[in-house]
Amino acid sequence: MKKKTVDLFKSIAKQALKPIPKLSVSEWADNYRIISAEGASEPGRWRTDRAPYQREIMDAFTQYGIWKVVVKSCSQIGKSDIMNNVIGRFAHLAPAPIMMIQPTIDMAQDFSKGRIAPMIRDTRVLNKVFGYAKSRESSNTILLKSFPGGRLIMSGANSPASLASRPVKVLLCDEVDRFPMSAGSEGDPIGLASKRMTTFWDRVMGEFSTPTNAGESRIDDEYMEGTQEEWQHKCPNCGEFHLITHRALISDYDTFEDAKGQKHVTVKSVQWRCPDCGFSFGEVAMRRAEQKYIAQNAPALAKGVRSFFVNCWASPWLNWNVVMQEWLEAKGDPEREKVIYNTRFGESYELKGEFEGPEMFLERRERYEAELPEGVLLLTAAVDVQDNRLEYEICGWGKGEECWGIQKGIILGVPDTPEPWQQLDMQLDRRYSFKNGVSLVVACTFIDSGGHYTNEVYQYCLTHFARGRIAIKGSSTPGVPILHKATKQTVRRKYTVPVMLLGTDSGKQYVMDRLSIEVPGPKYFHFPLDGEQLPPNPTIEQMLAYRKRQLENHDELVERGYDEIYFKGLISEQRIPRKRNGRIVWQWEVIAKDKRNEPLDLRVYNLACMLSIRPDWEQLGAIISGAAAGDGKKQYLKNKTATPAGKRYGCIKRGNLR
Repeated sequence: MKKKTVDLFKSIAKQALKPIPKLSVSEWADNYRIISAEGASEPGRWRTDRAPYQREIMDAFTQYGIWKVVVKSCSQIGKSDIMNNVIGRFAHLAPAPIMMIQPTIDMAQDFSKGRIAPMIRDTRVLNKVFGYAKSRESSNTILLKSFPGGRLIMSGANSPASLASRPVKVLLCDEVDRFPMSAGSEGDPIGLASKRMTTFWDRVMGEFSTPTNAGESRIDDEYMEGTQEEWQHKCPNCGEFHLITHRALISDYDTFEDAKGQKHVTVKSVQWRCPDCGFSFGEVAMRRAEQKYIAQNAPALAKGVRSFFVNCWASPWLNWNVVMQEWLEAKGDPEREKVIYNTRFGESYELKGEFEGPEMFLERRERYEAELPEGVLLLTAAVDVQDNRLEYEICGWGKGEECWGIQKGIILGVPDTPEPWQQLDMQLDRRYSFKNGVSLVVACTFIDSGGHYTNEVYQYCLTHFARGRIAIKGSSTPGVPILHKATKQTVRRKYTVPVMLLGTDSGKQYVMDRLSIEVPGPKYFHFPLDGEQLPPNPTIEQMLAYRKRQLENHDELVERGYDEIYFKGLISEQRIPRKRNGRIVWQWEVIAKDKRNEPLDLRVYNLACMLSIRPDWEQLGAIISGAAAGDGKKQYLKNKTATPAGKRYGCIKRGNLR
């Protein structure tokens, strides 16, 4: 045998017996990966040090004992390239079946053509690995690319056929928050695909996504199950590590509005303030500071699940001033806010109707010139029955369903005793006066009967039905209208009392929508300041002058009850989406630490009470104007008690009580 042939066989044997290099994904990328011009602003050789937060994410895919890697992040931090590097490393050094799932088949095709194909073309080792298959062969298509020892399958979460009957060792799921709840009729697409990994002891899967809405975000749930590793920065002053968020950033900026009323912001500077030492630092200083992942749930490592969180403040490609400009211009517009929260901050967005705190409502309170401000045409009341008290609210209503809070109060006493009900009568039966001396009485009252004192509520409503006291029961079933239907309940033998069933879920959303209205007018909620109060240890002269002013202004409601506790209760619940039987179900949940939500319930009852009356605002306005002129007060009271011939209307139509 010639020496040339012997040397050839020796070379082949040496290459064949050479062990596979044990490179992590980041090491493989630094050695072999070439970034294509089509998908990056910085094409050329890959450098993990350019975005160091990517290293731990990539290396987790080859870490012993780790079978799931979860990445919750903002957009434009390199998620696609991380997944491409995982694909490239395994296809080159540890061939195996690999599957990538995109939200839809169309997106899978676009990713294959726009990301995978250029990577294979420009990265030499991958060009050799995938290049053996001819482009026209069935083993090399847009959604299926074969290589020695394995294949790359591109799938859509909406296509059950593309997820089934294929064993997979490496599974990558991109933008899981955009996945449908079910792949056709076969169930959860990730669960369906993960079953294909059962035969591989060294399997690994990755889930990547920017979050969507709070409560329905899948990546939020997956992140919480893992190690919850946050990319944190070291404070240059005190040395403590912190996650940078927009909440700790201080901006110097100018704001102006154009001719169309569009808000524009020019950000001059952005500083991060350390929560520990209070010192502030700019973007350049924080980029130079030491950075690393810090786990918030380290015990999850024993389960083999690592989860990572990265936001825009870590990205070398996003300028802080630009991001803060986007955020400041978006504030106040829920749709724009959601985009910034998801794609920049990497956080799920709280749906409309959620408020940061009671401060905005405390500042919104106004001084009424009398017990009833101008504009009120109708009074309603609502009562919430608790085990040791009655809570009530009286509301005034005007044109366009504009609402004025009149009084919120608490009557202490167990509801199975007469005293609290007698005190309630004093509030509901009294006259509330305008500045001009005209007065109104409460037209109708809704009383909650769903607690522990249902019989006591029924008895009270039976004996006070002529004065418009109506028992109600709330239903939290989604989709039920705020005024659902009227029923009747037997109380004493042949005596029955009407009971109105309310859709409280719908009512709470109505209240939240109206709280979001910031300009007085139709459906706007007004809230009062407390009336004038006497100074400590008043003199006789001060007391007489104080009483005189009360009589002149017809304002004896010194304490109206609209304080910080009230507003905390008013915004104490949020509408949260939850998964039930594979479906998203929206439900209201109490988020207040003290679990006090009575003010919200009372406002829902008052709104329902007003709607049940179906008021004619023009007629009511004419009656009150006539009363102010001196010829309509008796007529007004008569109209509220008299019943037209042939009809019986109170709060509820007769036909609904049959």
